[in-house]
Amino acid sequence: MKRTDKTRYEWKKAYLEKVELMKEWGVPEVTPYEFYRDLFPEGSLEKRGEVNSGKGNIVASCLRPSGSGRTRQWTIYDDLQDLDRVVGDKFGLIPPISFYGKTHSKKNAHELFALAIDIDYVGKQQFKNLYKQFGNGVQLKPTYVVSSGKGVHVYYFLREPLELYRNREEKLAELKDLFIRRLWNDTSSIRPENPDITGIYQGFRCVGSQTKLGADFIVRAWKLSDERYTLEDMQAFFKRWHKDIDLTSIYEKPKKKSKLSLEEAKELYPEWYDRRVVRKEPKKQGTWVCNQALYEWWKNKIMNDVQVGGRYFSIMALCAYGLKCGISEAKIRRDAYSFLEHLESLSFDDDNHFTREDVKDALKALKADKKLLSTMASREWIEKQTKVEIPPNKRNGRKQEKHLQLARGIRELKGNMGEKVSGGGRPEKQKLVEEWQKVHPDGTKAECNRQTGIDPKTIRKWWK
Repeated sequence: MKRTDKTRYEWKKAYLEKVELMKEWGVPEVTPYEFYRDLFPEGSLEKRGEVNSGKGNIVASCLRPSGSGRTRQWTIYDDLQDLDRVVGDKFGLIPPISFYGKTHSKKNAHELFALAIDIDYVGKQQFKNLYKQFGNGVQLKPTYVVSSGKGVHVYYFLREPLELYRNREEKLAELKDLFIRRLWNDTSSIRPENPDITGIYQGFRCVGSQTKLGADFIVRAWKLSDERYTLEDMQAFFKRWHKDIDLTSIYEKPKKKSKLSLEEAKELYPEWYDRRVVRKEPKKQGTWVCNQALYEWWKNKIMNDVQVGGRYFSIMALCAYGLKCGISEAKIRRDAYSFLEHLESLSFDDDNHFTREDVKDALKALKADKKLLSTMASREWIEKQTKVEIPPNKRNGRKQEKHLQLARGIRELKGNMGEKVSGGGRPEKQKLVEEWQKVHPDGTKAECNRQTGIDPKTIRKWWK
């Protein structure tokens, strides 16, 4: 039976073997300063004391498990002097991104300098397999390979940094997903079945900081090539392997808010003007709220189906479902932390704990925009990220629209045959609301409620 893990002693041995292999192959090792200077070329970051330069900075995080000290974030300017605050740290992270301000957050992200891929559980043989594949073109050859302890980080430096407009996030995540699934496989990892699908904002252990194996086993970096890539280079690589990805949307800048005056808007959009300005109706929010049973169903899934590799994303899905079901943020937070003990109990080794910091970070999904929340609440996203199977609603292969057309046709046929049909159809309350509006064209929903006794929610549903 194939072993799916090693002891701590065996991983330390594998770490040293990987170091020896790089020496044997003559691959040059670089210092932390050399690595980050190459990743963030001089002049690409804001200088110390500079104001409103339009450039970002490195934001490094020194994480501490709950109860063992304060987690810190450090701003590293163009001189890289403060890099020493992270080098040697027990758990120091630096993403290949520059940020505005002093916080590693999505809204502060400025430019992406490299696409970095994490491959975990890489032993000596798996490391040799990867190196061979980089050489023969089976895998795209990275600029750097970094030994992170049990695994490796593969860095593809970009020829030009890419501004992280919000509309680019989804497509860049799709591109990174392709890289992860291609690089993390049964030849490169002893645990190929559950690759960690991480987003583009992920931080990686700082070169020169400690790995999970201890203070004597630091994160080390080797330069494999001088190559810097464009997105087109990456797209062409995947096209060779019949994995086409359309990157057109990445080059579309986000739409700016309209600068039309109210008078111009009245001329161009009279219906909008009448509804929003004259009648002062609130902005339509769409059909977002779902039955709270959906939220409770997912809580049950977390307890029974979520496994290691999907714990972080299961909390993000909890946030999405909670907001979709109208659950308060306070309750979602309480529920999320209530799962901490259970999710931590799933850990299968001492280097893969699930902590309060993980829950806290996943809860940032509560502040995501509606489009992203809608994506996170989709069956496809949840299955992909949490590894929990969610069977689709059965419509016998038909799309929803066609399925409903068929259902309505069957109802009508039964009615014509004299059979009693219960439920569905055009609601009687809808007719009442529509008739009341015809008689009272200037009436309000509140007046309709007082005069008809129809529930306010039903009135809002059918109000035109």
